[in-house]
Amino acid sequence: MAQNNRIFYACQAVAFRPLGDGTAAAYTVAHGVQSVGITTNFNLEQAFELGQVQIYENIEGLPDVECTLEKVLDGYPLLYHLASMGAESAGLVGRSKERADCALAIYSDGQDSVNDGGQTKPSTTVYMSGMYLNSVSYTISTDGNATESVTLVGNHKEWIKFDDASQANTINKTNQTGPAKFGTDFPTAYLGGSGGVQRRENVLLKYSIMPESLFGNLTGTIAGNANQTISNTGNAYDSSSKMPKIHVQSFSVSTDFGREDILELGRKSPYFRAPNFPIEVTSELEAMAVSGDFVGAYEFGDPDLFNTNASGDNTSEEYILITLKAGIIFDMGPNNRLSSVSYGGGDAAGGNATISYSYTNFNELTVVHSGDPAWTGNGGTMNYSPDQSGILLVGL
Repeated sequence: MAQNNRIFYACQAVAFRPLGDGTAAAYTVAHGVQSVGITTNFNLEQAFELGQVQIYENIEGLPDVECTLEKVLDGYPLLYHLASMGAESAGLVGRSKERADCALAIYSDGQDSVNDGGQTKPSTTVYMSGMYLNSVSYTISTDGNATESVTLVGNHKEWIKFDDASQANTINKTNQTGPAKFGTDFPTAYLGGSGGVQRRENVLLKYSIMPESLFGNLTGTIAGNANQTISNTGNAYDSSSKMPKIHVQSFSVSTDFGREDILELGRKSPYFRAPNFPIEVTSELEAMAVSGDFVGAYEFGDPDLFNTNASGDNTSEEYILITLKAGIIFDMGPNNRLSSVSYGGGDAAGGNATISYSYTNFNELTVVHSGDPAWTGNGGTMNYSPDQSGILLVGL
């Protein structure tokens, strides 16, 4: 194999396997990946002594390895799930406990895909073992593709050349979830999910739950987009003609595990990098403004909340759940609280006025996908039921 002149998207592949499985066949290749970046920091601590200005010893601590990946939501397993294949539960606690091995394989830059030209091994593999999930975020907007961003952290990284004696960490390209190898690959659907690469039209508002504080959403609305029946002729209503009262432009949800090293005598590496519970989950929704945001801020609280658990407050707990055609559900649970709302845009330079809503909860983020390796339908043992009844689990 000739030396590469460059590295570009067609000659790279990313894969995950459960921690401790030393075989190449255990790897599952991630599809739809858009970018990958690896940063390594060597933590140095200086010791000085009386009698000289020169350093006495430059002590190297534990190296920190951080891998950041982004993929489109396309029907293939999510990075979040590939990095936590053995999770016992779908929530943050179950996912945060798991560790995985992650590998980035680099192949010839002279072939159309990593499967062409009889390539049985990559020219180089960077192998990162014992990686923990550190942050995850999802974004869906009216412009562009729905994406997932994941950051993994660990303490071990190793570069392996194709002619090394040990090939245990080499990605086995035949172990790919889906109907095709690279070169003839395309988005897939799992167990009834559909839509290919997910975009704005693939959000199933009928099976989603929007917070009631979005202006236009009906009080007591459980699911859907607060559809209203439009009058076509006088007082006559056409039940088949419906139009949403709220016009959501974007949705995003993110969380950071904020891990801390738990150390012990006799070893340099931590025996566990514990997530720092409680973990804050932030959901952002932007809607087109058709009137004001109508979120009041009263010194003594919203009068509508008097004689309730939120008496004296201006906001109350709300349910948020988003469903996509690809068999993906983002369930933020019933305890989301509006933390800020802002109205802006529509100025003299042009453009439309929008309203941005920010919600927070703690420890509640369940991401469900029919392609999850831990899911019951894929040979795993994990089950999931939303807290809110009446939600169709698309593709599950």
